[in-house]
Amino acid sequence: MELPQGMSRIMEVSTQSSSADLDRVGAALAAAKDQVREALQDLTGAAMEGIIEKLENRESLTPEEKDYVRSWIVGDAESYLRVENHLQAWLREFKALQSAVRSYEGQEVSAPNLLNLHAVLEDAVRVAAEIEGFLEKKERIERFEKTIQTIDQEGASFIIGILKGQLQSEEV
Repeated sequence: MELPQGMSRIMEVSTQSSSADLDRVGAALAAAKDQVREALQDLTGAAMEGIIEKLENRESLTPEEKDYVRSWIVGDAESYLRVENHLQAWLREFKALQSAVRSYEGQEVSAPNLLNLHAVLEDAVRVAAEIEGFLEKKERIERFEKTIQTIDQEGASFIIGILKGQLQSEEV
């Protein structure tokens, strides 16, 4: 399997692009992201089958095997946190939006005020979703790290279920 080609060219959009254009770009990028995930699973799938067998037999995993499990379960989140560099800007923007919302408190209820407040809240929803996505990935990694340190029977069953699900989705 090859890495997806031409993605940077597809991403060449401008402010003159339509929402439909960006929707098509988003669909192409989502497909490329799935291809990358599948390539990773193809590359490490055979090793993962042996790891699943060890977990089913309640055998301890080596550090390398734990790294394989990590790459399958939270590797996407770890990579995202490494490359994402907007969190501080999002937090600043959210604080500024909080101030903007506060400025409407106690103002006269009028159509212009309601429309402007609506716009500020729409922006705040978008920024909150970006921050939430970042934090969700960070928390997912933290939960995984707790689970992988000392894998008990419940943790092993949970990990086995995730890994088998990913192996089956690869075969479909």
